[in-house]
Amino acid sequence: MSARVTAIKENRMHFLWAGACLFACLATAAPTPVSAHEETGRHRVAFQVEAVREVANDWAVARLSANAEHKDPAVAARDVNRRMAAAIARAKDVAGIDVASGAYTTHPVHEDRRIARWRAQQEVRLSTSDVEALSGLVGELQASGLTLSGISFSVAAGTRRAIQDELIDDALGRFQARAGRVAKAMGRSGWSLVGLSIGNNGAPPPQLRAGRMMSMAEAAPAFEGGESEVRVTVDGTIELE
Repeated sequence: MSARVTAIKENRMHFLWAGACLFACLATAAPTPVSAHEETGRHRVAFQVEAVREVANDWAVARLSANAEHKDPAVAARDVNRRMAAAIARAKDVAGIDVASGAYTTHPVHEDRRIARWRAQQEVRLSTSDVEALSGLVGELQASGLTLSGISFSVAAGTRRAIQDELIDDALGRFQARAGRVAKAMGRSGWSLVGLSIGNNGAPPPQLRAGRMMSMAEAAPAFEGGESEVRVTVDGTIELE
C-alpha cells in the first residue's frame, strides 16, 4: 500500500513541475502589451488647426432701468413699478422685440451714518435682431425717464450655428492637408486617424456703455453692431504609416 501511495505522490509532483515549466515558457515567449503600445506611440503626431471668420453682428440686447429715491421705501417702489410697467407695455407693442424683466432692488442711502432715503431700481432687457427698431424704442424710453445701462451686440444663435457648420468643413479640410504634409515631411507613405475633437468659441460681443448715451435722452441713439469672430478648432492625433 505504501509503495502505491508513494508512486501516486511522485506522479503528482512530476505533473505540477511540468505545468510550471510550460507556463514559464509561454510567459517568456509572449510580447507584453506595454511594449507594443510604446512602439506604436512612437509614430503618432498630435496637432491643432482652426478656421476663423468675421461675421456681422445681427443680435442686440439693451438693458434699461427705472430708478427712484424717497424717504419712504414704499413710495420709491411704487414710482419704479409704475414707470417700469409703462415701459414694458410700450416695448411689447413693438414687433420683433423680446421683453424680459430684470433685477429689482431696494436699498438705503446713508448720509452721516444714518439712512437718509431709499433707492429702488428695476431693470428691463430688450432683445432683437431689428437694431433700427431697438434704437427708436430706447430713445423713447430714455425720454420717459428710464436710464440706459448698456447694450451688447452679438451673432444670433441660428446664424452662429450655420457659420460653425461651414467652418467645421473648412477646419477638417485643413486638418487633412496638414496631416498629409506631416507624413510627407517625415518620409512616410501615409497616415491614419487616431483621435479627433472639434471645438468652437467666439470673441466677446462688443459693448456700448450707457455713459456714451446719457446725453441722447431727447433722440434715438445710433447703434452700430460691428462684427464678431466665429472660430472652430480641430484637435487630432494621427499615426504615420
